[in-house]
Amino acid sequence: MSTTEAVPYRSISIGRCFDDAIAVYKRNFLTLFLAAIVFDILTGLSLLILAGPLFGGVCLMTVRAMRDGDCRFGDLFRTFDRFLPLLGLFFLTTIAVLFGLVLLVVPGLVLMTFWLYPYYLIADRRMGVFAALGTSADMVIRGGFWRHFGLMALGLALAIGSSLFGYVAFIVGWLVTPLGWLIVTSAYLQLTDADRTPEAEAVSEPPEPPIAQDI
Repeated sequence: MSTTEAVPYRSISIGRCFDDAIAVYKRNFLTLFLAAIVFDILTGLSLLILAGPLFGGVCLMTVRAMRDGDCRFGDLFRTFDRFLPLLGLFFLTTIAVLFGLVLLVVPGLVLMTFWLYPYYLIADRRMGVFAALGTSADMVIRGGFWRHFGLMALGLALAIGSSLFGYVAFIVGWLVTPLGWLIVTSAYLQLTDADRTPEAEAVSEPPEPPIAQDI
């Protein structure tokens, strides 16, 4: 079944991303910390098979926490009804990004930037895989490519930085990873929820037709 949506012309505030993330992280620290631990353990034990479905759950959990103030650990598993699309999305994007990084590095980084939101779109808006990929790229372009590139680079820096702490790298990663999730979640909601769009950065033009359709 094909699912597409037009995306409004909106931008994001990086400062808002940090403010939202820190506020939600403080209120829900234990739930998010446990979610990061379980995500890592189950992803490893399943040889990455559960990575996509679990990250869809992460997106649903953080969206609800930020949108409704309700952070539920059970949401981590609530997108398993979309298991195959999320599994396919994980391997499709991972292979494409790795190929881009091996070629010239820059193509891989560009793809990582364009594909910041497909898991959110599948989990939150029930889109198909290719519709989510196309819509994510459209959102990034309309919301400001370089701002999104900065968010992607920050997430990469958090992941790499936490790995430098030797024996406690896992603990540092579990502490830092949820903050990275929430920063991107805030950006997603600024682009999709009208009441979160920075007023000074909202654009009044009507939305364009969707740029991609699922098969």
